[in-house]
Amino acid sequence: MYSINITVGEKLTDVSKSLYGLFFEDINRAGDGGLYAELLRNRAFDDGIIPEDCKYDPINKTITSPTGWVSSFDSCEAESISGWTAKNGAEMRLISNGTLNENRKRALSVEFNGGEIQNEGFGGIPVEKGKSYRFYMFAKSDVKAKVTVCLSGLNKEIYCSHSFCVEGGYKRYECEMVSAADDNNARLTLTGNTGDRVVFGFVSLFPTDTFMGRENGLRNDLVQRLLRLRPAFLRFPGGCIVEGFSKQTAFRFKDTIGPVWERKPHWLLWSYMTTNGLGFHEYLQFCEDAKIDAMYVCNCGMTCQGRCPDYFDDKLINEFLEDAVQAILYALSPADAEWGAKRAANGRPEPFSCLKYIEIGNENWGGEYDKRYGVFYKRLKELFPQLIFISTDHTERSGLKTECVDEHFYSDPIFFAANANRYDSFDRNGVDIYCGEYASTIGCKAGTLYGALGEAAFLTGIERNQDKVKMTSYAPLFKNVDCVSWEPDLIVFDNHRSYVIPSYHMLKMFAENRGDSVCRCDIVTDSERRKESGCFRLKDGTVINGNKLSGEFEKDALHIRFWDKGTDGEEQDHYDFTVENNISRVIHYNGWSSEIICDDTPFGPKELNSVEITTGCDSFDIYINGKELHSCTLSPIPHLFGVCTVDNENGEVIAKLINFSEDKVQVKLSCDRALDKDINMTVLTAPGKNAKNTFEKPNAVCPYTVHTVLPDSGMLELEPLSVNVLRMKI
Repeated sequence: MYSINITVGEKLTDVSKSLYGLFFEDINRAGDGGLYAELLRNRAFDDGIIPEDCKYDPINKTITSPTGWVSSFDSCEAESISGWTAKNGAEMRLISNGTLNENRKRALSVEFNGGEIQNEGFGGIPVEKGKSYRFYMFAKSDVKAKVTVCLSGLNKEIYCSHSFCVEGGYKRYECEMVSAADDNNARLTLTGNTGDRVVFGFVSLFPTDTFMGRENGLRNDLVQRLLRLRPAFLRFPGGCIVEGFSKQTAFRFKDTIGPVWERKPHWLLWSYMTTNGLGFHEYLQFCEDAKIDAMYVCNCGMTCQGRCPDYFDDKLINEFLEDAVQAILYALSPADAEWGAKRAANGRPEPFSCLKYIEIGNENWGGEYDKRYGVFYKRLKELFPQLIFISTDHTERSGLKTECVDEHFYSDPIFFAANANRYDSFDRNGVDIYCGEYASTIGCKAGTLYGALGEAAFLTGIERNQDKVKMTSYAPLFKNVDCVSWEPDLIVFDNHRSYVIPSYHMLKMFAENRGDSVCRCDIVTDSERRKESGCFRLKDGTVINGNKLSGEFEKDALHIRFWDKGTDGEEQDHYDFTVENNISRVIHYNGWSSEIICDDTPFGPKELNSVEITTGCDSFDIYINGKELHSCTLSPIPHLFGVCTVDNENGEVIAKLINFSEDKVQVKLSCDRALDKDINMTVLTAPGKNAKNTFEKPNAVCPYTVHTVLPDSGMLELEPLSVNVLRMKI
């Protein structure tokens, strides 16, 4: 029997207007080659520069940071010039003297000899017939040199061209060209008829139809994908790129403002260079254009703790603190102040009104973070009391003032469904929560319907607790199919197309149907027992198969894994029984997430003579010295999840119902108010849990809307594996 009883008269909480937002990080080439509309790759010729203080291994094509983190590096300038090719007798080389400015470490010296150089863009340059493209370059030559720029096809078709006479020191040469044809795999070609030497300091090509028509703008079709989600805020610029993997690769706000040809590049720990063309100013401008709030994430004086961390000294911590202060001043101060004047010089005299949140660090934790968080929070809150500050750890447990905590979840759909009630018993007087990164990752790399169902189940619990969980944002946002570091991602694209995964459609459904307040709803549902399996694994790596482990172990180093699937990293799935400081606990680690299975239990015996663990399909028993310490049966997974809100303006009840099972279910719907029998119902489903979208079938999994009449019996049929949003007139 399945039922949902809605009590409109019992309000649980107001709806958080900021609940659904966006998180942008430059991963999978989401910036250059993606949202940032620049069409040329390696426009400043610095893609192949080995990051400062890193060592390059030419055999394995990797770099190693000063602390020992190893990352791929397949574009070393000593081996090739990324993005550029010389043809038909032209000769090119990188030079480090006589560059455009101090932040340009390289320039491209070319002797054309009647030949040409080409830029391949990011998987080709997409051009459309009748559309215009804005080109400019900084170039110099000791003699008069004719340089022709054109957009051309692989078979030498010329779609548009323009010629310049380059002479003397660096000057800016620019033009606007209109393509005569469609070609998603075009090239930008620069040609010269003589052997004269021309030096290029910076080259750029943009479509003119960027979002809002901005010159240093964003790819319009991808922006429209974002806006359809009705976001309340944007978190930027990361993510792990804020931390970096070395002092030199940590994010600095000052490197991302000013003329783009004067900005420092930034080697990302996702193994490619960003031009910083999509910088702090552009993020704020987008938030203003989209009428959403901005959340800025600052480095707090440490690198990524998951990548051989480097903890900065007090002097460098203070440098990054000042960088954060100056970033906020850049956004908020008037045009006659120092940093407001810099903003005005970049084309924005009035302050940005969108900046609302500051996150101190990213995925940082522990004592080293506590020290830095305390310093940053105290100074920033004193200077900018109107802003909301977010911690990346539960720093309130260390006695530090904490307003909001950013929690991240990457795991499998079952984990999300099992944790749908995670915040039901949350301390209502405690800190607010921001779920800043979450996604079903294990078994869902392509972005599947099942992943969306798990996330939807989790979000029903979050919607029920909007008095404490104030914000959420899925991550990552974008995937360029030609540069994949992480999956799944909400929006998948190449240089001219895009499609969205089922989670995007689910989030759009949730964001479009918010209401004003959450009301009580009671659900009766069948459930599925959780089925676990796997081996035992001891601290030294010893693997023991079967469903029973017994033996003698050291009390101070007791760490036993059970139901261990043998996976690690983002695919890990195991349960850990540990004893530390006379406290025992059981925690389930799933992907990058964890859930407490057995609360901390005092461990009584002074001597540990024996340990025995027995596992079933969904239960386990742990004995110490023959005495039961933990006995647990995992909570089953409900078939039906739901949450209800009231839309006062339209006089409607909105019910979000998730059928997590693979069978149709008949649900009896009842309410304390009379409801109109006509129901508008939006449904997201597909024939199987692994259903996904692709470029070839972009709408294989997409929502549809039906109008149904609720019978007098109140019985409503829900499709298997479905997300359902019902709007019912009161």
